[in-house]
Amino acid sequence: MISLNKAGRNSYSDVKQELVRLYLSAFTEGISAQKITTDDAETYLDKLFTDGYGIFGFSDDQLIAALISIPLTSDNERPENIRTLYDSTTTEYIAEVLVDKNFRGMGLGKKLMQTFEDHLDKNSEHVLLRVWDQNEAAVTLYQKTGFEVCGHIVQEKIRPLTNEKFVMHKNYMVKTY
Repeated sequence: MISLNKAGRNSYSDVKQELVRLYLSAFTEGISAQKITTDDAETYLDKLFTDGYGIFGFSDDQLIAALISIPLTSDNERPENIRTLYDSTTTEYIAEVLVDKNFRGMGLGKKLMQTFEDHLDKNSEHVLLRVWDQNEAAVTLYQKTGFEVCGHIVQEKIRPLTNEKFVMHKNYMVKTY
């Protein structure tokens, strides 16, 4: 049985190593594989949970999925049009959606999004996220749940085995409430 729970800093501390594993699995394998060290992942996730929170999915007490939301002001890479169009006091920002590769295709992404929406502040007018434009499964999920492209950025990444640089085009997507 899969359970989904809202999680703050204390809950994060309890599953930190599992979340680091989930994060590294999502971003260091497959066609989007990037060079990310365990220390880099820990530092990044620690920062997210300084002001953010998560929706954690568990199967038999194992962390299998997570959605992490942070204040919009924490996204320093957002383009000027995003800064102008979306008020940080009424806009939530989803920094990460992670699903263990062994549990993909089971609707967990959709359930994470639904649970996140159940916990939205009643004053929230928008939710923003960004996604690699080549991640078809994620883009399709976000579109099906009401998100639309509203901007983009380009990020330079490094491949893990060859240290070769490559570019990722990422779309910002928004859902209005």
